[in-house]
Amino acid sequence: MTIKNALFCALAGVTLLAAPVHASELTKSDVEQIVRDYLVKNPEILVEMSNALRAKQESQQAESDKALIKAHSKQLYANNDPEMGNPKASLTVVEFFDYNCGYCKRAHPLVKQLMAEDKDIRYIYKQFPILSESSYLAARAALAVQLGQPDKYPAFHEKLYTHQGPLADDAQVKQLALAAGVDWSKVEAKIKDGSIDQNLGTNRALAEALGISGTPAFIIGDQILRGAPRDLASLKGFIKDVRAGKSIQ
Repeated sequence: MTIKNALFCALAGVTLLAAPVHASELTKSDVEQIVRDYLVKNPEILVEMSNALRAKQESQQAESDKALIKAHSKQLYANNDPEMGNPKASLTVVEFFDYNCGYCKRAHPLVKQLMAEDKDIRYIYKQFPILSESSYLAARAALAVQLGQPDKYPAFHEKLYTHQGPLADDAQVKQLALAAGVDWSKVEAKIKDGSIDQNLGTNRALAEALGISGTPAFIIGDQILRGAPRDLASLKGFIKDVRAGKSIQ
């Protein structure tokens, strides 16, 4: 029931109880008091209104996201970012992440399980280091590995992502790289490559354009999931809805 209907019911009740009073004779103060009294007696109306407003806003956001994704598709899907999964898949997922992000780390096992089960997904990792200086160092090192030792990137990425707690400094990043079998001298040779600056700059500008201010954020088909999924079932449900062409509510 809307405020308009609630007001109608309230006015109808007043009219029945006090026939001489007409709606045209009510002052603004009278109407406000009637509405207030009615809502106090029927607070569930406020919950209905709040739910309806939230659903409308989410629907509008979903439509806006579709337009933004379409407008920035080149930067999203062709920026030389690390990838996994099926390059010819019918669905592409893009993750904006930070190696120091606890929510990203929490989502990582869900993504791994999803990719193990669903072979029709192309998955793109977009470095978005925003939490600390060590986030930036880790992102640059990872992209340097991707440039010079692409076969070592998955293992290094896994080491960085599964490290417990925030990364301390570049020495710790180096230690994790060595544990992943990375030749650190090759990382040092590539880490100042201009393409790394270009990649990080493009990703930061793209995140801003898409209204992404935190990590993780996932572009799944033509929808954006801001924040980590609660569990694997909710992530699969989101993907199922996108594949079915539904706007996410």
